Amino acid sequence: MSCQPIQSYLMEQRLDYIARYEPSVKAFVDGTFDSDRVLDAIVQSDERLPLKGLLLGVKDIINVDQFPTRCGSVLPARLFNGPQASCATRLFKAGAVMVGKTVTAEFAVSDPGPTRNPRNLNHTPGGSSSGSAAAVAAGFCDIALGTQTSGSVIRPAGYCGTFGYKPSFGRVALDGVLPYSKSMDHIGLFAKDMPTMAATLPILVTDWRNTKDSLVNKPIIGVPMGSYIDLAMPHVSAQFEMIISAIKQMDAIVKPIILCDDIASHNDTHDLIANAELYQTHKSWIKNYWEIYKPMSRAALEFGQNVSNKILMESLNKARKVQSWMQQLMVEHAIDAWIAPVAPDLAPKGIGSTGDFRMNAIWSFTGLPIITFPTGTDKQNLPYSVQIVGRFGRDESLLNISRYLHQAIGVGALPLAWSLE
Repeated sequence: MSCQPIQSYLMEQRLDYIARYEPSVKAFVDGTFDSDRVLDAIVQSDERLPLKGLLLGVKDIINVDQFPTRCGSVLPARLFNGPQASCATRLFKAGAVMVGKTVTAEFAVSDPGPTRNPRNLNHTPGGSSSGSAAAVAAGFCDIALGTQTSGSVIRPAGYCGTFGYKPSFGRVALDGVLPYSKSMDHIGLFAKDMPTMAATLPILVTDWRNTKDSLVNKPIIGVPMGSYIDLAMPHVSAQFEMIISAIKQMDAIVKPIILCDDIASHNDTHDLIANAELYQTHKSWIKNYWEIYKPMSRAALEFGQNVSNKILMESLNKARKVQSWMQQLMVEHAIDAWIAPVAPDLAPKGIGSTGDFRMNAIWSFTGLPIITFPTGTDKQNLPYSVQIVGRFGRDESLLNISRYLHQAIGVGALPLAWSLE
């Protein structure tokens, strides 16, 4: 039997697996997964392409040709559709094949869709990039695109036990993506493991540089103490301390540093900017469609509508000062990267919430790059994960630091919830 028929047979098995378990997970927008389309695209793709054979999910606020963008909403799709996003085009040209559009909280805000966490179906996958995280964790996709304004890539990646990446602000183009907050929106990536992430980032990220400067021997890792780390629940803190102990046994230097006196004030400023800019995107639609927005979207829009231009400008100025302060803090202490839990607790029970953003927003607020990976599970099979936060613009160094720390911690990709056989 030749190589091509074997590959086709294995892919058919995988597509059958998706069809079998997707009704339980609900990672994809209804009508966007078609096994025949996916198999045809795989067979016809160029063997020489770097992402040949990788299955891709795309969050449903990102435009893809021939797939309507619905944004988790019942508003008319014509309001959101436009040219295909360049982030998706980059991956398609490299050989990735789209499985389907992935479920998002409405407008990437907070009203969740029907997606469940494949590690434990009684728990949320997080959000707003719920479907992308779940699709990768379930083994439906190898990689998936999401977006993050607060913590909508890193937190669901952590809740679902996948590998996640948020770039430095501006390093992945946002064209073809419905805005939430133009000042803080980021495209993000979910990947099944570290090698797959490392293979995808040079294609996704603008001007990726594979240089010797990115190599790290003895990274200096900051642990953000004070009001930030105090957010973590005791069992999350205990597991995190075990991770820190493992890192200390390697060559890394670990520095506990007070991040800030009042993390809540930074999170409040983040919320104000995000919701004010959300209102700017939606204000022309509200008059005709207000009643069919979901409750949490309406609450965010009402908040944003009440923010004056003066207050917004003052908050944006504060954000710029915080960004500068964060970069100075890392330089002052020679910090190569921060390490922290991805959230105060593990994935909440039920699917009525996307989880707690309070340990994510400061990093989106400051535009720093982040990589997250799993560090274990609890007795309910809910993942623990850490986020590694690098210096602004040094995403390449962050990848190398994350590889180093991932190896030091010694927890690989988590097993799938179901067998592919």
